[in-house]
Amino acid sequence: MNFEAETEATPLTSEQDAELKAIAIARAPAELAEVEAAKSEEELFYALPGGAIAAFQLERYAYAKELAEKALTLASSYADNWNYGNALHSAHSVLGLLALHDSQVSEAVYELKKAGATPGSPQLDTFGPTMQLAKALLKCGESEAVLAYLQQCRDFWEMGTVWLDLWEKKIRTGEIPNFFMHCYR
Repeated sequence: MNFEAETEATPLTSEQDAELKAIAIARAPAELAEVEAAKSEEELFYALPGGAIAAFQLERYAYAKELAEKALTLASSYADNWNYGNALHSAHSVLGLLALHDSQVSEAVYELKKAGATPGSPQLDTFGPTMQLAKALLKCGESEAVLAYLQQCRDFWEMGTVWLDLWEKKIRTGEIPNFFMHCYR
């Protein structure tokens, strides 16, 4: 059995999921510090994707929304920048998570689709996208939206075929993937 299959062989316990989330929460202050330390608009643009996710992890929802919206605003000026795809993906993922937090499932589905429409980036193309919003939407019964998102991810994450195949198979059988290394980042 390969590593990817091993991570999906047994559902994560609530304790394991909490441990993964705790790691993300522990990293979050450093991500926010990068936003605060940015000395130029370009440095801010680089820090915003991680900062928006970090603010969400820390339950600083208004700040998460502010950072996500700022990332989208700045993205139009950095369309040729390597971080452009990260900005779009992270910002829309955070806006979707915020919509779900406010019980706006259809808005969250819309934001998932927008997150998946990213052109990719060096990070997304290699390590793949976050699946936090996808996992949350699966818990709301939105399997078709998540399957469509995974299909979008195939356009930029060529190295993720094994993960995407595994996750699609699990979703089609009514399971929720662990999204082990892809959920809280």
